[in-house]
Amino acid sequence: MKQGTPLPHRVHVLPWLRRPGSVMLRNWLAITIGRHILAWRDLEPRELRHELEHVRQWAEFGPAFAARYLRASFRAWRGGARWYHDNPYEVAARAAEDRPD
Repeated sequence: MKQGTPLPHRVHVLPWLRRPGSVMLRNWLAITIGRHILAWRDLEPRELRHELEHVRQWAEFGPAFAARYLRASFRAWRGGARWYHDNPYEVAARAAEDRPD
């Protein structure tokens, strides 16, 4: 796919997800599974760019992305870093937040 071309995706806004999602991450907003972005509220453009990076990661690695993501979190935690914030897939998604549309 050409660089900068948006990947097919769908945002599902489900307010009831806020409480169960906060069990794992206090300030969570969304989770991406394949091309589906599940959020408890509408996303700001910057937040959408973050989640679209996860859509790209799913497209690159397919279903194996889930295991790769969990493994990266475990490695960060095992190395003394923060399991979420220092996960390389999250680092890439935060970098994508600042890319122009």
